[in-house]
Amino acid sequence: MQYQCQCAHRLAFSAWGGSLSERADDLAPLTGHEVVVRVTHCGICHSDLHLQAGGFELGGGKRSSFERAGIALPVTMGHEIAGEVCATGPEVTGVAVGERVVVYPWIGCGACATCAAGDDHLCAKGPRNLGFQWPGGYADLVRVPHAKYLVPLGTLDPARAATFACAGITALSAIGKLPAVGGDDVVAVIGCGGVGMTAVALLGSQVKARIVAIDPDPAKRAAALMHGAALAFDPNEPEAWKTINKACAFNVAAAIDFVGSEASAALAVNLVRRGGRVVMVGLFGGELRMPLPNFALKSLAIVGSYVGSLRDLQRLVALAQHTALPEIPLDRRPLAEVNEALSDLAQGRVLGRVVLEPR
Repeated sequence: MQYQCQCAHRLAFSAWGGSLSERADDLAPLTGHEVVVRVTHCGICHSDLHLQAGGFELGGGKRSSFERAGIALPVTMGHEIAGEVCATGPEVTGVAVGERVVVYPWIGCGACATCAAGDDHLCAKGPRNLGFQWPGGYADLVRVPHAKYLVPLGTLDPARAATFACAGITALSAIGKLPAVGGDDVVAVIGCGGVGMTAVALLGSQVKARIVAIDPDPAKRAAALMHGAALAFDPNEPEAWKTINKACAFNVAAAIDFVGSEASAALAVNLVRRGGRVVMVGLFGGELRMPLPNFALKSLAIVGSYVGSLRDLQRLVALAQHTALPEIPLDRRPLAEVNEALSDLAQGRVLGRVVLEPR
């Protein structure tokens, strides 16, 4: 179709650690399979805080650097994007202007074996993730390099569906790495922010095991109990791991760590029973220290999990269209309040997920 969108209005930061300010960028005419989506909703993720800060702690005094990883300033964040297709390139088929979609943001180089296998999110050759390397959804318009990364929403609430693109598929992918569990088993969820709360809700509808929520915030523990957790604990209580293990009859089959700190990782390792599995998701930072013989003596498995694939997003949207999934709290705010929202998230004042709405 004729390309109509001329300019994108964004909120971006121009210095690492700086606040976001308005900017306008001209958009070149679309080519090939490119699509422009008018953003109606965009979720805020904790990884946006890491990106804004320029990196995260690796432990041992080391720190990652998004600048060294090739992310160039200015950065328009936002990778949980829902909206309406407003323009398509000349080779686009199967997508109609006006169609409501959620955008898969974890886009790889498209040429390596990893991308060919459908695992763009694990591409190490040349990722083009929206909200990182490419401008994201803290804007009125977002340019998507291929229409295959759009998943039709149908009648789903776009604000909730936007969170599927990160919180949803991150939780779903992590759950998929759990061992087989039954009704007598316990799965511990450590960290009940937006992604952890999503995992609690999904676990309640996907597995028979009892779900235990672990978070220092009493409001988040209460919310987790409302969304599928059988028990909830404060990890900062003295010898919390002993209290939790006793309450769980020492039968924690698996733990998913959505924090990824030294303390949360140590708690996860101490909680799981022999033969148990720890799924590491969070990027808070630090190092895990434990005696190497314990891996063998405890038959312990530690698995990493990073966001999810396009297949995961398609599966989750299809599941939501046919199943009444538990819903986590959404905090809807205008896009203009993004700096305040990021500050609230950094200070732990967000329950569930913040979703921005351009006005």
